[in-house]
Amino acid sequence: MPDDLLAIGELADRTGVAVTALRYYDELGLVRPAGRVSGQRRYDGGAVRAVGAVLFLRDVGFTLAEIAQLIPAEGTPAAGWSQLIDRKLAELADQRRRLDVARAALEHALACPAGDPTRCPRFWAIIDARLDPPR
Repeated sequence: MPDDLLAIGELADRTGVAVTALRYYDELGLVRPAGRVSGQRRYDGGAVRAVGAVLFLRDVGFTLAEIAQLIPAEGTPAAGWSQLIDRKLAELADQRRRLDVARAALEHALACPAGDPTRCPRFWAIIDARLDPPR
């Protein structure tokens, strides 16, 4: 086994990911060690990028289960990634809509001429819109 392999602690240091999380990523097949030395996991240099990919995909909102589908085990083709991405884009659009409504409501609350947002007709219009699901 090559001497330039990283111990799990070194991979954790280089990626900022806890050793326990790296072990979990291994269980899920997201980041696999290249081998073991005296029973300890050893990772090649590509593991740093693999962990980076997992972190990035989590940052954009994918679950670990979804990431396992997007980045399958080596030698296995990714299946259904287009549908996963389409679904995530729809989720992000919905989150953005909700955040835009929240921002508008909070900004209005700060400048509300009624003084108390619960006495403001716009506040109640936002509540009514929230209760009326989009069609």
